[in-house]
Amino acid sequence: MTGYEVVSIAIACIALGASIWTSIAQRRASVAQRKLQSESNGLQRATSELAKKQLEILLRDESGKHMARVSLDLVREGQGFRFYVRNLGDEDARNVDMELIIAPNNSPIIQSEYHEKFPVRRLQPGSSVSLIAALHLGSPTAYNAKISWTNPDGSRVEEEMYTAL
Repeated sequence: MTGYEVVSIAIACIALGASIWTSIAQRRASVAQRKLQSESNGLQRATSELAKKQLEILLRDESGKHMARVSLDLVREGQGFRFYVRNLGDEDARNVDMELIIAPNNSPIIQSEYHEKFPVRRLQPGSSVSLIAALHLGSPTAYNAKISWTNPDGSRVEEEMYTAL
């Protein structure tokens, strides 16, 4: 074997080693790239799910802006008590009605006053209707009630509420 052949074989071995080293480095880079791509896909899925949830919340808030929201409060006023039915929404509530979930003979609402005021044909945003609450020492200080109203879009809403002093 001549000197040129030895040098050629040495160069070939160095080239083979460099080729193997490059192949191993490329394989490691490929594995790392796949791992990064997988993580990126996971983040994209999470971002997509978050965007969907945000859109749902925005749509729900947007639809809620065009609806009435009615509440019931029991408030102490001076020596007496009153029930307040309030429209907390941005739109009129129509045909508002209230019913305490209690035996009729134990109701603290004065029936003649109730029949004068309810059902409320139109309860504007920020408005309220009050009823005298004829409480006595044996009366409960908290009540469940059913409030119903019609939204401007014609949908009828009926909610059970809890109010307490």
